[in-house]
Amino acid sequence: MTFQFGPIPDPDKDGIMEVHHYRRAVDDYDRDGALMDSPMLKHWFVINVCDVILGEDAMYERSPRDLFEKLQEISTSHQEYIDLMDIKDAQEADELFNPNPLTA
Repeated sequence: MTFQFGPIPDPDKDGIMEVHHYRRAVDDYDRDGALMDSPMLKHWFVINVCDVILGEDAMYERSPRDLFEKLQEISTSHQEYIDLMDIKDAQEADELFNPNPLTA
């Protein structure tokens, strides 16, 4: 899945300034801190994050509470996975550096 930018504005219908704002928002995509001062990019970002969490058009079909709870669930399950991998790595390191004399 790639980041989806909004529809390209028509300069005749939407005005040249809207085209300018669109181009700036697209250019800001790679700039650190751009979400703080680019409202158009911020809007696209929220739409894309919601789409990643719950599927296409989730922002329009779900409540903010649903989206936030799903994000918390994903974060929690990811942390549990990271913790499990850390425990597994620690066990493997312990077995490597402290071999059991009965099984060797």
